[in-house]
Amino acid sequence: MKTRARGILEILLSGFFFGFLGVLGKSFYSSGGTPGELLSLRFLFSGTLLWIYWLVRDPRALLIGWRTVGRCTLLGILGYAVFSSCFFQALTGLSASLTVLLLYLYPVIVAVGAWGLFGEKIRRERLPAIPIAFLGLLTLVWGDFEVSRQSALLFGLGSAVFYSIYILASSRWLVGVNPLVSVTYIQTAAGVVLAAMNLRDARHVVSLVGNTWLVLATVAVVSSLFAMSLFLAGLQKLKSWEASILRLAEPLTGVIAAMVLLGDRLTNLQIFGAVA
Repeated sequence: MKTRARGILEILLSGFFFGFLGVLGKSFYSSGGTPGELLSLRFLFSGTLLWIYWLVRDPRALLIGWRTVGRCTLLGILGYAVFSSCFFQALTGLSASLTVLLLYLYPVIVAVGAWGLFGEKIRRERLPAIPIAFLGLLTLVWGDFEVSRQSALLFGLGSAVFYSIYILASSRWLVGVNPLVSVTYIQTAAGVVLAAMNLRDARHVVSLVGNTWLVLATVAVVSSLFAMSLFLAGLQKLKSWEASILRLAEPLTGVIAAMVLLGDRLTNLQIFGAVA
């Protein structure tokens, strides 16, 4: 398989695996968990699994230099801890549809940032891909766009900005770095920071893990370890804006998974968005 085709496949698979977070999250929340707890445990579990894997298989693979470790740590904190915190803060003052729409402004931000910072050019015949993808997303998540707290709009935009920074920085900082190794450090940093913010009741956390261990294991392996590693692997083979647009497979997967597993129904408008 050619390098570019492999990169496209990796990004699409990444979006597919990320797409199950919504369905798995609903199961976790029904057991008394919160979004902050899911995020924290997700990265702690996945990071721990990766540390065990590398320590057993090849500990020297983790020796990537302090500079690269520092960069991975920043990506974990700014790319996921801050980005995800902004996203869930936005949900407290915006409807879910509007929050998702604001987050998925990131392909536009990435395209502009990659052009301005790195000189990545979008060929003229591929320019329509961005508005078409955004139109598809708009119709896919169409619903009540409500704003109950205006400051939440800043958090919604912040989630898009910080995730864009993560993608742009990763595309340059992690060139040639084994994706599984970089994800080990990224997830560990994100998990530690998020745990400090959200896991303050040890007894509750132990009980929650005991009741939701299967969901947490699935989130950690499928929607974290596999999804993040595949995305970083594909990002090394494609342009930043291309990877961002292909990641729109995530909301499509989420909607279809909710329809199949939870019995949600798609409207005609959402079906149009899925096709677009």
